[in-house]
Order: sequence, then C-alpha cells, then structure tokens
Amino acid sequence: MRNEVEYQLKELILDDDFNSLQNLVNEEVNLMEILRVSHRELQHSNFLAWLFDPAETHKLGDFVLKEFIKLYFKENEFQNLGNESGLSVFDFVHLDFDDLVIHREMQNIDLLFLSKKNEFCMMIENKIYSGEGKGQLRKYRNIIETSYPDYKHKIYIYLSLEDQNINDQDSKHYVQLNYGHISKLIEQKILKQSANLAEKTKFVLEQYLQTLKSMLNENKEIEDIAKKLYKRYKSAFDLVFKYSTPNDTSEIGNILRELIEQEKLLLPYNSNKTYVRFQPIFLHKNIEKLKDKGLFPKHGNLENNTIYLYEFNIRNHVVNFDLKIGAGEQEVRERLFEIYRKHKSFFNRVDKNLQPKWHQSFQKLILSENDIGDFIESGDTEKLRKILTEKFRELIEQDLPKYIQILESELL
Repeated sequence: MRNEVEYQLKELILDDDFNSLQNLVNEEVNLMEILRVSHRELQHSNFLAWLFDPAETHKLGDFVLKEFIKLYFKENEFQNLGNESGLSVFDFVHLDFDDLVIHREMQNIDLLFLSKKNEFCMMIENKIYSGEGKGQLRKYRNIIETSYPDYKHKIYIYLSLEDQNINDQDSKHYVQLNYGHISKLIEQKILKQSANLAEKTKFVLEQYLQTLKSMLNENKEIEDIAKKLYKRYKSAFDLVFKYSTPNDTSEIGNILRELIEQEKLLLPYNSNKTYVRFQPIFLHKNIEKLKDKGLFPKHGNLENNTIYLYEFNIRNHVVNFDLKIGAGEQEVRERLFEIYRKHKSFFNRVDKNLQPKWHQSFQKLILSENDIGDFIESGDTEKLRKILTEKFRELIEQDLPKYIQILESELL
C-alpha cells in the first residue's frame, strides 16, 4: 500500500493537470490579494461606494444601481425590494438617480444611499467574515426611521460574503443578499457594457470580480480539475489530508462532505466554505408527485432550485443544521410555509411571516462554541469527527425520517 501511494504522489507531481491547476491558482492572484485587503470589509465598502456612485470615474451613471435592483427583482419572483416601505417594480421604472449621494460610515452605517427627489433611502450593512453585532441592525434602522421619516422608499440590506443567519426580528426588515449578487452584477451586467468602459475601469472591475470569485470558490475550471485529480489520486490526497492537520474550521466542512457522500439517503448539493448542503433522495424519487401537489415548480428541476434547502451552516463560533424555504416560485413557497406551520412541533423556527428569500424553518445545533474552540486549540481531528458523526447520525436517523413523514402525508 505504501509503495502504491508513493507512486501516486510522484505521478501527481508530474501530472499535466496538476501543473495546469497550479497555473490557474497563480492566475487567481489579484490586486486586492497583493495589497492584503481582500478580506477587509472597509475596502469592499469603499469599492461598492465607488461602483454605485453615478458621479464617479467609471462614467456609468446610475446604470449600476439600477441593474443591482433589477437583478434582485428577477431573482426573487419580482417581489418588492424591502418590506412595507420598500420598492416595487412599478415604482422602480419611474426612478432615475442622477441626484444620488452615497455616504460612508455616517453614524457607523457602512453605506447609505440617498436620493432626495425620489424620497429614496437605502442602507447596506456590509459583512465579509464577521457576523452582525448585538443590536446593530435595529440601531441602524432606528437611525434611518428617525432621520428620514417622510421618505417613501426605505430599504435595509444585509450584505454578506455568503448567506448568514440574522435574528428573527431583524430579518423582518432586512433584505439579505450575498456577494454572489455583486459578482453576477459585475460579470453579467456591467462588464457586458465593455464598449462603454474605459480600459482602466474595465481592469479594476475585472480585478475585483477575480477577488470575489476566489473568495466565493466560483472558479469552475479550478473546481473541475481539482475533482478530476482527486478521483485519479485519491489515496495520495487522503494521505496528505491525514498528515496535514488544519487549525481552522475548514476541516469541519471536509468531514461533513464525507459523511454526506457516504450516506445512501442523501445527494451532495452546491456547497462552499461556510455551508455544506445536501438533498434527500426522497425529493428526487417523488419529484413528480411534489409537482402534482403544488409543492415544487411545474417546470423546475432539483439541480437548480433551492426552495428545499438543507445546509450545515459553518461559522467561526457555531455550526448549525438549517432547513429553509429558499428562493423560488412564491405559490410553492407559501404552500410549504403553511405545511411547516401545521407541524410546529418539528419545525422549531417557522413561526413568523414568510421571508422573501430565505425562511428558516428548522434548526439543529451541530457544534457549539466550546466544541469548535476545543478543536482549534487541540487540533484533535478524530475527536471532531466523532462529535460530527454522532450529530449527523442523529439528524439522519431521527430528524430526517420525521421530516419525510410530514411530506409523505401531503402526497397521499
């Protein structure tokens, strides 16, 4: 066995795909990483202020802000941006933002957008790896409500690198977006206006997009080559993983992915550094019944749909399993919401108004702050694996059958 693994390691080092992967990783280096600011919220907020300002040097006027809002509408079934005082599609089409002013850190608010003639106020609380501060979002909302009581449109946005959970009260008022939205905005909307972009502006946008894709693990070419290499040299990689003990939470995701891949009742789903997702086989076997009962979009498919969302949410201080109603066809979301509300004894987080994008329905603690602290301090991967496996088995053997039983009763 040892000779076989040694042979695989030697072969891997000289593999053309491995060299291609190294070259692609080198190409991912960008200005923000060179300057060591890619993980700093301040620099991202500064960039967004420049990008959205109609008077800035990119000379795109209010095109960026309008495309940002349009993208939200299209990805959220044309729901209003914001709640009672938000913005509808019908209101939006009449607006222009040539008087828009963007304030940075006004009363500690990361980004504040004001258009007096449109009675429009939008604030963005920006998070990269940190979470919300205690009472922070409520404080900012009170500032806006007090300072701009007569503005027709008041929009509160919580922007994070990847999806985060905020407390139930704040989630009623804040629209939650992640940087995937910004990445799409730049790649699919702004850079397609290349004929109208100066070369320097295009370069800056491409560099920033590269930064986001790297942080979001969105480089498909790197992902494909890495998967191919792992399949080809699995024994060699497993040996490397075994003897390289990480001192951060990345190992948590690795173990959860392994457990999902080994579980015959589950299929792995889109995952990244901060959440690991799966789909129960039950959904795939019963997709037509779900469609017939109005519990899945008629023309949808499970590969590209997050209405049924099952994820392990990995944070620096805690890991939870979250079952959510995700974005998608509103009638289906409302139907699911009503079913979940009928079974509150199981769906322990469902009891509030249906949120416009992600609605938390069930949550289970997987790793506590003490569990994570012990692992980071000791580096004891085997102890971590044991705790995760126990919690995972409990979820699959106790909680998942209850959930499936509820869905099955709706398919009769």
